[in-house]
Amino acid sequence: MKRIFDRPQKKIMQKLILACGIGVFGLIFLHAHAAILSTGTQAPVQKAVTAEQPPVLKTAAPIAPPSITPHRAMYSIKLSGTRNGSRVSDISGRMLFSWADDCHAWNIEQKMQMRFFYSEGEVSDTVSDLVSREAKDGSSFNFHTRRTGDDKETTQTFHGYANLNVDSDGLGSGEAVYSGDNEKRLSLSGVLFPAHHTLQLLEHARKGEKFFSVNVFDGADEKGFNEISSFISEPIAPQAVVEKASAGNVTSNKVGENKLTNVKAWPIRMAFFAPNSETASPDYEMDMTLLDNGIIKTMTIDYGDYSMTADLIEAKPVPAAKCSASDTIPRS
Repeated sequence: MKRIFDRPQKKIMQKLILACGIGVFGLIFLHAHAAILSTGTQAPVQKAVTAEQPPVLKTAAPIAPPSITPHRAMYSIKLSGTRNGSRVSDISGRMLFSWADDCHAWNIEQKMQMRFFYSEGEVSDTVSDLVSREAKDGSSFNFHTRRTGDDKETTQTFHGYANLNVDSDGLGSGEAVYSGDNEKRLSLSGVLFPAHHTLQLLEHARKGEKFFSVNVFDGADEKGFNEISSFISEPIAPQAVVEKASAGNVTSNKVGENKLTNVKAWPIRMAFFAPNSETASPDYEMDMTLLDNGIIKTMTIDYGDYSMTADLIEAKPVPAAKCSASDTIPRS
């Protein structure tokens, strides 16, 4: 029996979208509930930073406002661990991610190819594409997500737009409108879009704050948004980031010698909760290393009976748009 859109496959892609757009999301690294044919047991919570921590880099003052460096990145995806009862025996894949600045908005593009190997011998391939545009003032977000299964014909698509009235603390209230087969309207309150979530996360990290929780809308599925609670560890020095990546088998000189990636970073543990969740347990958790320029170095997502890791293997700058002082953000 083919697994066209197994629940974990869909959720993995959504969360990598959110993490890298987070992006990245990603943010995305981002929705995830139990794994394939889950046994229903709760995965133990792991610490975000091991006892053997890299050298701590003190935060300097004054603190500059965060910004995201326009870039194009490639990630290698692999299975990083399994627990008793897991039906997944291996995972492999690649993800291409692009973050561009057009003066008025951030444009994010992602393409991900993944192959799942199951203990009973089956193999399943899935391709996911995402395109989004997020206004720099946080007022609008356009999204288009498509996932294609093994038969190359079965496709799930989510596309539409969301508009927010942004208040003084950066959060917004408004409405998301889905078009096509999944046509619907969704009320939003106290939410951020993915790029602004990344910027605020970096701002909290630079200030030395350890906790940040907010609702984030990404349009990756019919639910629309999740509450994301982030636990921020002490920053680590640039060379320690490179050494940590090498220890995690990110051995490409394209990463270790790249000025884009040889910068200060924060280990961050994120817990994702479903909208209006009444349980104290998250749907799933993710550990990532977030660089000071908004690039994600590595991320590991724990689904309970298995976990997977996405490692950065190449990053290149994307030429920034030539913006003038007269540029204004057009109305949506």
